[in-house]
Amino acid sequence: MRMLAAALALALMLPAATRSVAAATAVVDLGGSRAYVRSDPGLALCGITLFVRAGLERQGADQNGLAALAAESVLRQRTSAGVPVTDAVSALGGSLSYAVAAQYVRFYLEGPADSIDALAALVSRALAAPAFDTATLTAARTALDARIADDERDPRQVGMEMLRESHYVGGAGMPALGTTNSLAAFAPADVQAFFAKWYGRGDAFVTVVGRTGPASSTASAALVAALPAGTAARAAVVTARPYGAQPKRLVTRRDVFAPFVVIGFAAPSLGDPDFPTALVMRTLLAEVLERPSATTTPLLLRAGGTIYGYDTTPSQLTLWINGGMIDPTAGISAIDAVLKRAASQPLTAAAVTRFKERARGEWALENLSLDERAWEIGNAVAQGLDADAAAQVDAAIAGVTPADLQRVAQRYFQRFDVALVLPRAGSGG
Repeated sequence: MRMLAAALALALMLPAATRSVAAATAVVDLGGSRAYVRSDPGLALCGITLFVRAGLERQGADQNGLAALAAESVLRQRTSAGVPVTDAVSALGGSLSYAVAAQYVRFYLEGPADSIDALAALVSRALAAPAFDTATLTAARTALDARIADDERDPRQVGMEMLRESHYVGGAGMPALGTTNSLAAFAPADVQAFFAKWYGRGDAFVTVVGRTGPASSTASAALVAALPAGTAARAAVVTARPYGAQPKRLVTRRDVFAPFVVIGFAAPSLGDPDFPTALVMRTLLAEVLERPSATTTPLLLRAGGTIYGYDTTPSQLTLWINGGMIDPTAGISAIDAVLKRAASQPLTAAAVTRFKERARGEWALENLSLDERAWEIGNAVAQGLDADAAAQVDAAIAGVTPADLQRVAQRYFQRFDVALVLPRAGSGG
């Protein structure tokens, strides 16, 4: 706890220009697509993220996991040397990864700024002519199965997926990586068709952070040009089911050592005027569950926490409670009491000021790595916002009032659903 407080204090000591920079991102025309560039000449590395509109919302009802399988298969493409492109990138001092969200899939490439173009050439060749053969798909499935198994061991992740599936309609509510059973059902032709339909150059863009220059410009253009020409049909707007007057209770069992409670709330999205206030509310809720600690504690020893899913519009905020540290009933009662109190009357100005300062520190720490900075820009663009939308949040948090907090508590945080992740018999719980 003291280490976190020190980190938050350090974040707030950063110059204002570091934490909130207006119009810091340059927009570069790549000929049918764009690059959003935020340069930091003092760094030795460059990070480039390719955003493609091939996320969960593109999946049909019988295509659970297909977006992840297509993305994973790109990373498993073999180079001329016969090794997966991820290994080839690593051998040259870089790294390549991807993540699947509701409204996009993003590929992140990072490496020495002077050789980022050589790294991008490897990735571009994989994107330009991917081979979705049986061997490639087998390797991709093996990698995804391992990640799914890891997620299954994290009760927070399990609860979040249950709540997302209950809240969102269609593909946006599907697990980001699919399931082992759903992945096994796809043939090479299924993945090829998904890639051909949704990986279009007209829907793609890149974000570039770190030390930029001629190499990063060449890399950005190559990554976009590797995709097939054309623009896919516009995806349907992501829709969510409203929360009812009485919470849904979603129950599952896993090999966990204690019961976990995960609570899902509707929440304002990035760019919504209420988004900064919701960040202050997130800080308030997290503080209810905190237990003093001098060091960062592992999951099993943490009492609770929050996760704000603002990579999707509409967004969802989840709060989790470790039943091994806090009695679940007592934890839910404490959260419920705080939310009712926040909605019934304004908090004191002193209390709101304290929560605001902490929320500002947390926001400053949220996107420090190059990967996170590149995502911050691209996520805003993907939501139809200005590239620097996230950079304006710090100042907006500072302007939150007690009345704002009460209004947001009333509007968003009185209705919710609950996921219960319980130990299986004999799992140690």
